[in-house]
Amino acid sequence: MSVYDEAQDILQHLEDVTTMDERLRGAGVRLNWVEATVLDLGGAGGLHAGILASRALRLHAADMQDQNVRWQGEFVKLLSEKFLRHGVTLPVARLEFNVTDAQQLMYRDGWFDLVVSFDAFEHIADPAQALAEVARVLKYGGIFYVTFDPVWTADTGSHFSHRVPEPWAHLRISNDDFVARMTSSGASEDEIRDFRNAMNRWRASQFQELFETKAIALGLGLRWMTSWKGVSKPENLNVDYYEELKARYSEDDLLTRGMSAIFVKL
Repeated sequence: MSVYDEAQDILQHLEDVTTMDERLRGAGVRLNWVEATVLDLGGAGGLHAGILASRALRLHAADMQDQNVRWQGEFVKLLSEKFLRHGVTLPVARLEFNVTDAQQLMYRDGWFDLVVSFDAFEHIADPAQALAEVARVLKYGGIFYVTFDPVWTADTGSHFSHRVPEPWAHLRISNDDFVARMTSSGASEDEIRDFRNAMNRWRASQFQELFETKAIALGLGLRWMTSWKGVSKPENLNVDYYEELKARYSEDDLLTRGMSAIFVKL
């Protein structure tokens, strides 16, 4: 595994927000940030939330994992220090971290002007139920921005290709065999638990159907959507079992790495 680079991590989160801004403008979607109540759905680490909180009236960061417990009651302090090391101030008074399930959110109906979700929808057990909850907690005219990568059916969709580097191995062998290979490469118990439980294993085509077709029944109008294709290494397309995979999965599913979409509550 690569060594953690804190500066690069913050830079990547800043770039994620810049990309979101560009996409919202491109879709013709406008938000009055200074009066906006915002939800960051699945924002466990707090970096996107911290960046966005500097703009918003109030920001709630929601995740199933209690980060304050994980960091022995010092999560906000440590996050503030992390931002300050890179010249960014965390607006603590505008920011609240909540422990709640994306499939059964704790918030009342029509509370948020904006919901964002970065790299979480491939982990939520039932993305359709999570989308229904997003629709419920959004105000009419509210915005939902979602982006995630990699999708389960991508060559690195297991999220553990650093342990089992064979492309699409998670689609070819059993979970137990994949875990055995993870274990032999030094995976921790937490990593193994995440592989077994922390991905919903949806195909790209399932997300596309959800966003293009089913969202409208929830009162969400799709304003913009994109996906991107590719493999982590060009030689992955030359593996001798690629044709075998195409017999089980569409090539679009195998090659789609990630997706992003913008919705407005109708």
